[in-house]
Amino acid sequence: MDGRGPTRLLLVGAGHAHLEILRRLILEPLPDVEPTLVSLGPLHHYSGMVPGYLQGTYREDEIAVPVTDLAARARGRFLAGRAVGLRPERQAVHVQTGGETVEVPYDLVSFAVGSNTAGVEAPEVAGEAQRIKPLERVTALQARLRQLGGGGGTVPAVVVGGGAAGVEVALAMAAVLEKAGAAHRLTIVEAGEEILSGYSRLFRKRARSILHQRGIVARTDARVTAVHSDAAEIQDGTRIPSRLTVWLTGAVSWPLFRDSGLPLDDRGFLLIDDSLRSVDDPRIFAVGDCGTLASHPGTPKAGVYAVREGPILWQSLKAAMTGGESPRYVPQKGFLSILNTGDGRALLDYKGLVSHSRWAWRLKDRIDRRFMARYQRLV
Repeated sequence: MDGRGPTRLLLVGAGHAHLEILRRLILEPLPDVEPTLVSLGPLHHYSGMVPGYLQGTYREDEIAVPVTDLAARARGRFLAGRAVGLRPERQAVHVQTGGETVEVPYDLVSFAVGSNTAGVEAPEVAGEAQRIKPLERVTALQARLRQLGGGGGTVPAVVVGGGAAGVEVALAMAAVLEKAGAAHRLTIVEAGEEILSGYSRLFRKRARSILHQRGIVARTDARVTAVHSDAAEIQDGTRIPSRLTVWLTGAVSWPLFRDSGLPLDDRGFLLIDDSLRSVDDPRIFAVGDCGTLASHPGTPKAGVYAVREGPILWQSLKAAMTGGESPRYVPQKGFLSILNTGDGRALLDYKGLVSHSRWAWRLKDRIDRRFMARYQRLV
């Protein structure tokens, strides 16, 4: 960038867009670039296939990309750890790794760290609520469901959050319990007025019908204030029986950017321009959930946008290194949505078409496997 040596490119998080950057670095190597990938573990698990993994449709190797190998093939370094702070004035990121916090310098840094789950850190919740990230927690959830299912009787459980993830996980949990031969009493608890907010009315109606057929109750306008070992408690004091409560509420930022001095949105996400750069520092980029477009602040925090941002990020990083013209990203107005319903079918929504069918599941499976193969075949 400045003629003094290789450009230190720091990729924080192994999100969808960063997989694409590593792929491009393998296929189109850039001279004088030293990439470093910071990620919690050696594998990236594709969130779109996690409900299928939970219900036993996929093995772990089918939903994972070995990012250590991907980074090595991109002639980069891998650092296992979690980014906990950004210091733009020092051009450094603080990373917790191996029991200590180290300062990792950069010339350009990009963040693809996703988002945290709103409310899950509250002391009334954290002790008993089950999360699904990282994947080890899904494996533990699967084992717990099978244990509960094998114990006889009816298993009460709660999923907190009525978005796409909450609905898919609730249906996957039902599938696991049903396969174990157990009856269940599953409840989705959503703080808003409706489940699947942002989707079409017809899609929501079909989803409610599917949940009803599977014996899953969707309770709206209810906010969970505490999680106990045997119940989820909502704001009016009512306790909903639950031997297993899974927390899947909306997205909030990790505290990573809090003390950076950079402009953030009201949930703590980094504000970025149309080239995916911080609006205040052109050396800093953010993609996926952790960045909010200043020009399109209402863009949903959904993986489909992160996937589309990958090629834009690649061009934008190259422009930053060479002084070329930066691209502009314009988020699509709509996208194909397919929810795994845990019964060999899927619920599809695209441009007014809503279908709950086996062909919709086959389409989802094909799209997901093709996405994963794009990166898996490189290692």
